Amino acid sequence: MALERLLKGFADFRVGYYQEHLALFEKLATEGQSPKILIVGCSDARIDPGILTQTRPGDIFTVRNVAAMVPPVQIPPDERHHGTSAAIEFAVRGLGVEHIVVLGHALCGGIGALVDGTGGAYAHYDYLSTWTSIAQETRDRVVEELRGRPREEVTRAVEQAAVVNSVNNLMGYRWIEERVKAGTLTLHAWWFNLTVGQLYAFDPKSLKFAAVVGVKLEDAITAGTPRSALKPEAFAAALAGKKPAF
Repeated sequence: MALERLLKGFADFRVGYYQEHLALFEKLATEGQSPKILIVGCSDARIDPGILTQTRPGDIFTVRNVAAMVPPVQIPPDERHHGTSAAIEFAVRGLGVEHIVVLGHALCGGIGALVDGTGGAYAHYDYLSTWTSIAQETRDRVVEELRGRPREEVTRAVEQAAVVNSVNNLMGYRWIEERVKAGTLTLHAWWFNLTVGQLYAFDPKSLKFAAVVGVKLEDAITAGTPRSALKPEAFAAALAGKKPAF
């Protein structure tokens, strides 16, 4: 039944949306893609970057994985399989995107598993804990800073801190750092609360996520942003009400 629904959806797309935007698809087929924005999002079925941003085919280059994580750079590059890093590299070096958005979200299962650790329901999975360990130090720092707080609050803080960690990891790739410093690439750390339909953006000045109001967005990571502002421990300290030690 589920698969039949997909096929029915494609049939509707074929005679509906595709025909209505035939010129767009013909242009994409003949001229290729030239998106200006890369979104690193979560695989969660409830969080579709294209739907959230109401974009058209060709507008955004999207990478989705568990918990919207960016792994740290491998120097020198090894021969393992780096799907996320390869997609980011293609978007930056091949397509020349001008913005990278790391989009985390509330109620993230991957982050929940990371928070629960060996005592969680997914601890026996083969690959999950290895992948989410990208943010293990971030998780540990937040849990320590928010010790005694409710699990829901701690998990939400880890969700946001993991986004900051991924942006910090992005700056470890030389071809990203070079473009950010040159002013041709801007990084963004976003978190979406699906329970209320609100988007939040990380402000490197206040070290907190602030609600996005309207369509004007000023909070971003640019050439003038100090790298220290992207350290997850600084975010965790600010969240706990302490003065970050830079």
